[in-house]
Amino acid sequence: MTRYDFSGGLFVLPSGAKAPARTIHTGNFPSSVASAPDGTLYIVQSGSPGTAEIGVLPGSGGTIADVIPVSPGEHGLTVGPDGSLFVTNPNEGTVSVVLPGTKVVGRTITVGSAPRSVAVTKNGTAFVTNEYSGTVSVIPAGSVNATQTIDVGSKSNPHGIAADSSGNVYVTNVLTNEVIVVDASKATVTRRIPVGRSPQEVSVSPDGSIYVTNSEDRTVSVIASGESKVTRTISVGKEPGRLAVTSEGTVYVANRQDKSVSVLAPEPARAGEPTAAPAAASGTSRGHSFNTGKGVLIGGVAVVVLGAIVAIVVVLRRRAAGRAIGSSTM
Repeated sequence: MTRYDFSGGLFVLPSGAKAPARTIHTGNFPSSVASAPDGTLYIVQSGSPGTAEIGVLPGSGGTIADVIPVSPGEHGLTVGPDGSLFVTNPNEGTVSVVLPGTKVVGRTITVGSAPRSVAVTKNGTAFVTNEYSGTVSVIPAGSVNATQTIDVGSKSNPHGIAADSSGNVYVTNVLTNEVIVVDASKATVTRRIPVGRSPQEVSVSPDGSIYVTNSEDRTVSVIASGESKVTRTISVGKEPGRLAVTSEGTVYVANRQDKSVSVLAPEPARAGEPTAAPAAASGTSRGHSFNTGKGVLIGGVAVVVLGAIVAIVVVLRRRAAGRAIGSSTM
């Protein structure tokens, strides 16, 4: 996070809007963001020099109300169905858990090397991608240990992860250009689905379709529910990374290199449909995009309820002069 030397913030985009309505100030160098069921936002930001913390933003959408100290370095955030906050600590090979209503780390669990992302199933089991180990750790609800390890490829660099309501977990393998499908109840790999180059993040829509950002292809792969192949490919901006899906099925994609967000209108991929030719997200029925301004990087997106408004929040970070864009894990 020290590669950035300016304060960032959060763009707030009300549901259905085509441009941000306002910006919320955060601490310096915000990166990962996650939303709790009650609308509370958690944002990784810097504290004093050389430290990191998680800012707590109440659902009313005002200002950062509290902070939770964490170790220096990068962190990924995920909130489980019960409101527990899972924090990946890549430098330590651990995942920290903050219980609902608390402001301190309740337990820290050892996983594999370089944990990046967490998905939590409806029964509270957490699945963690370990990028350098080529594994996924399984942490049962309330456990203080990872009880199983799933091998997804020693040289695959598993990164993004998501769970659906049917008991499947989806993992993006960056170096092997595929999505791994895991049976959550058995903790076994059931399918491997080729996607685009350098898949980063994965998310599940309300109809069960799977969306995958392919950073090198500048595309999003869509896999219809139950399918074992890509059923649609959509062009977006440069270096797509994180994405979020609303309850209505609208997909928001953070394009890091060209500092934009692509908005894809709901259009479920149909089972058995051949992969479509890439279609630009902007100016078509697929949706539109908006830019965030020169010098601003996109860190991530999340669906959140601010008061009575369902909104998308977009993490903004400013690039330090003379520095390159951050790694693909951002």
